[in-house]
Amino acid sequence: MSGGVAVTIRPVDPGDVPALCDLLNEVIRVGGATLFERPISVEAFIDHFFKSQIQISFLVAETETGELLGFQVLLTHEQLPDDWADIATFARIGSQALEIGRALFAETVTIARRFGLVAINATIRADNEGGQAYYDAMGFVTYKVDEKVPLKSGYRVDRIYKGYRVISDT
Repeated sequence: MSGGVAVTIRPVDPGDVPALCDLLNEVIRVGGATLFERPISVEAFIDHFFKSQIQISFLVAETETGELLGFQVLLTHEQLPDDWADIATFARIGSQALEIGRALFAETVTIARRFGLVAINATIRADNEGGQAYYDAMGFVTYKVDEKVPLKSGYRVDRIYKGYRVISDT
């Protein structure tokens, strides 16, 4: 990784959850970069990422000193085919997000192949230019747009669905 910061990708540990929730809430407070609209509690974080959906993988990126720089989750979703998964990626504000995302995604794709997935879906707000650029850089392609989806605030924004075809090694 540039900047001389070594990053390790590893599975989430239960002790990571409070710090990951803080990281996510920092992203939420900045606004426009996530489907979450308001900061969430640790309990709500656990409910969303660990209880409400079936988790395929949950990876974190950390420095050699243990600072958590980002995370990526691969989940089943009731609105997707059984051989697809939904992805969510979050990087610490001010970090080298694209490089962290690349490292996380490389491991996520390996796991997706292991599970026999055909494709990965990313759902992104149209006003999240960074998220769109990230998923485009990873090879995702837009396949659907829901126009003017209302947020809790009443603001309407398009919701973009991007797919990544998981290419099997066989």
